[in-house]
Amino acid sequence: MAGAADGDPVDEYPGGVPAGHPVQDQETDQARDREQGAARRGARRAPGGQEERPVTGGLAGQVPRQAGPPAGRPGGRPGGRAVPGMAFPYSPPSLEPPAPPLTPARPAWPEEPARPEAPLPLDDRVPGGGVPGGGVPGGGVPGDGARDGASASTGDQPPPARSSRLGRVGGATARAVGELLITVGLLVALFLAYQLWITDLFQARSQSRLHDRLAASWQAPPAPPPPKPSQPPPAVRPNPAVGQGFAVLHIPRLGEDYAPVIVEGVGETQLEEGPGHYPGTAMPGETGNFVVSGHRTTYGKPFNQLDELHPGDPVVVEVSDRYYVYRMTRSEVVAPDRIDVTDPVPEHSDATPVEAVMTMTTCHPKYSAKSRLIVFASLDRTVMKTPGAGVPFASGEA
Repeated sequence: MAGAADGDPVDEYPGGVPAGHPVQDQETDQARDREQGAARRGARRAPGGQEERPVTGGLAGQVPRQAGPPAGRPGGRPGGRAVPGMAFPYSPPSLEPPAPPLTPARPAWPEEPARPEAPLPLDDRVPGGGVPGGGVPGGGVPGDGARDGASASTGDQPPPARSSRLGRVGGATARAVGELLITVGLLVALFLAYQLWITDLFQARSQSRLHDRLAASWQAPPAPPPPKPSQPPPAVRPNPAVGQGFAVLHIPRLGEDYAPVIVEGVGETQLEEGPGHYPGTAMPGETGNFVVSGHRTTYGKPFNQLDELHPGDPVVVEVSDRYYVYRMTRSEVVAPDRIDVTDPVPEHSDATPVEAVMTMTTCHPKYSAKSRLIVFASLDRTVMKTPGAGVPFASGEA
């Protein structure tokens, strides 16, 4: 026969619960606990003047009086059984597990911000040529077919290593192109600075040297023949070599200090020195067309403001012993191939010259060689040089 510890009911023992049975040991412990609790309650009520209730029987000699079971419930609590030899109803032990001990509540810690997830690699293919998730090579799903475009795989994308190599090559190319453009820009800026300002310095030095040489050559002019009372002595025709200065140009409207030296020749080298005389055309004061050309934006830009002349403005050409005073008549813009403006009679190739005229040419518009600006002037008079006298327009003679 199994004992109560194996789940047997207590009433199977007709003579009561035998000594040493787990149920009796449990009841003894419960009686001891109730006796000690009653003693503590009695000790607390004694100072207040309340009467302690006598107890009889029990393991300690006294046990507290137990309250009877409620009416209609002979065994006390539901399921209770009366055990012979015990003054209180018996209740079988609970088979439920004991409640866990209470633990103090942990303080609420602030929630940490969600960490961003690491980005997935561009190429999610698995080694061996497979496709994650049981797909099929080529990006589809088994049985899916081409009707579902959303199932396309990223297998056709280049591997990350190749993308990084392409990015590095592209960045290096962009840097190289940028450095090349910066270098070209600096070279262009230096070239423009040279053309617009440095060349002016070169021509200023050349003009100073030409002035000194021309003044030295004019100190001892050849003795002219005795002049007639009504006419000035005939001029000695200059015969300069190419690149040699032989006259000085004065234009009052361009300033009293405007006095570039005219050199022989219109080549690139000669025009870098100053305004150049077209070889084969008339010399200053002679019948025919005295043609002079000059730069407008570089190498001293002697004809930069040539378009500011008005009809009637004096244009004075100084030679060794006299001044030839021309008057501006008109101006026009022509194509670069219009060479008839340099004829003895401008724009009339078959005509015979009967008067002395002057033609000045330069590029038009500024900073461009698209066209040519032509300014015409006619000889008004000749003024001989006298000691102590300046150019005619300065003294009011022009």
